[in-house]
Amino acid sequence: MDLTGWLVVIIVLLIGWVIISIPLWLAAKAMTGGKATLGAAMLGTLLGVFVFSIVYILTFVVTSTFASSSIAAVVALVIGFLAFLGLYKALFNVGWAAALAIAILAVIFTAIIAVVIGAVLAAMGIVLAT
Repeated sequence: MDLTGWLVVIIVLLIGWVIISIPLWLAAKAMTGGKATLGAAMLGTLLGVFVFSIVYILTFVVTSTFASSSIAAVVALVIGFLAFLGLYKALFNVGWAAALAIAILAVIFTAIIAVVIGAVLAAMGIVLAT
């Protein structure tokens, strides 16, 4: 791939990262009284994937040494999610309940945005799946 191709890929990834961070930013703004920033939401979007993945893998490896893999997966999922909430708690300077509320609201806002974008694309006659 030439330099132009790489630049297009990087620009598309950056725009996608910003768009994916918007629901988290809106949710955090709602729970922090408007104090959350888009930068913190973007950091949360980026770091959330890494924090959850690393904690999940490490917890699964440790737990699976003394429990079945299905139990290890559940324990790792719960601890990974708590680490994810801990990241939101630290980034947005909120308590555990507010961090959970931010996560739930972000999912709801993402769903709403996806439906709106889908409706707009459908109205424009753009079909993404056949």
